[in-house]
Amino acid sequence: SMQRFEWVLFGVVGAAVYLPVVLATRLRRGIMAAALFAALGTQVVAEGVRWQLWPMYLAAVGLAVGDVLWDDRRVRGWPRVRRGLAGAFGVAGLAVLPLALPIPVLPAPGGPYAVGTATYVVVDPDRVEEYGRTPDEEGQDDGGTDDEAASTFRRLAVQVWYPALADPAVQPQRWNPDWDLVGPAMARRLGFPGFFLGHVGDIAGFGRTGLAVLSGRLPVVLYSHGWTGFRTIALNQMESLASHGYVVIAADHAYGAIASRFPDGEEVFLDPNALPEGEDIDEDDYQEAAESLVETFADDLHLIIGELDQGRDGAFGALSEHVDLEHMGVFGHSTGGGAAVRFCIEEERCDAVLGQDAWVEPIPDRIVAEELSQPSLFFRSETWIDTPNDRRLRGLAERSEQESYWLGITGAGHNDFVMTPLFSPVADRLGLKGPIPSSRIIPIIDRYLVAFFDRYLYEIGGAVLDEEPPLEVSVEFLP
Repeated sequence: SMQRFEWVLFGVVGAAVYLPVVLATRLRRGIMAAALFAALGTQVVAEGVRWQLWPMYLAAVGLAVGDVLWDDRRVRGWPRVRRGLAGAFGVAGLAVLPLALPIPVLPAPGGPYAVGTATYVVVDPDRVEEYGRTPDEEGQDDGGTDDEAASTFRRLAVQVWYPALADPAVQPQRWNPDWDLVGPAMARRLGFPGFFLGHVGDIAGFGRTGLAVLSGRLPVVLYSHGWTGFRTIALNQMESLASHGYVVIAADHAYGAIASRFPDGEEVFLDPNALPEGEDIDEDDYQEAAESLVETFADDLHLIIGELDQGRDGAFGALSEHVDLEHMGVFGHSTGGGAAVRFCIEEERCDAVLGQDAWVEPIPDRIVAEELSQPSLFFRSETWIDTPNDRRLRGLAERSEQESYWLGITGAGHNDFVMTPLFSPVADRLGLKGPIPSSRIIPIIDRYLVAFFDRYLYEIGGAVLDEEPPLEVSVEFLP
């Protein structure tokens, strides 16, 4: 729905159109103009300007000017009928954009703890950044080598959410403080103008910076976003886990994320050459690029764990002392889901892995042939069920000696596993999600996500996994 003062402005505009129809005369000159400007000014100051309201702004100004300049105050006969008929369509039309693209409301975390958040920079001195370079830097034009051309090591912007001691005086952070950078990049990627998703930047999160971490050592869960994603793209899931007692860590996978901004102001954007598309690349080259991308994402997860291993001397400083690496889980979406699976095959300390349309086709056969030695849960959207990727993942799970939960969700699209369902109530008609309502898919994911990690990291709870599933969910237990 629209925000409070947007409704007020809409109501005053409607009154400016219809009071003359009802009364057959306009109010005294200037009264309605003052009401329109007061409503417009209040909305802009209290809630800010957004492009979906520009038709309403123009209507308010036009009606106010007309109220001041129009000499004849009577509205009778055909003008009255015409104003009533045309006004019905005009006023209703003003509400279409703000109702179709409202300021989304993030679901409140369901756990007992307040949520704190902090952002860090992690640098890998053992990896030269391979992505984001121009052809000249790659040595293709000047005969140089990659090592001679490269000047930076791979570094990541990493955000942490954790259970915290509540402090109502601290204001919650916006869901993505860098939306002025990320939003236009994502909108253009989806085929919309850069300003199209501007309203999404006003989503209020529940994480607060500067809060004290809950005492003790806490299970840690790593998150890996998909190709063109970013670290807060599933913020509701991060905050939900943190509110239930987990330290949750997510990185912007540099150059695989749609855009990322570091605290020092450096900005990096998606490198389309990291996963090239189109007719100019053959199948073998695409597979090689995909394998490299998933490996890079998985190595980013290894880097985060390595920094936590260093304790106070690592990038996370004192926060690392609250993390229990003996109880560690990983989850991810799409490319990030594949990275989560690969990471857990390689990292024996991983205790549980959860994939959301996990893209495992790029994981080499030599790695897939190894045993997945952790309990797993795999969400699959309707379009990803019974695909070659699904069958490859199933083979991996069936060979495992550990439990694997397979959840198919009817009506879910690939993007329903992130926050896209919240972007618009008509997101499915815009091709951004599947037909399942956001009011259904979001709590389904949240319930199973928390229950799975509760069972295998806290080793308590998780009863949801054994209950009768919702109508939209099919559950299969392997092996």
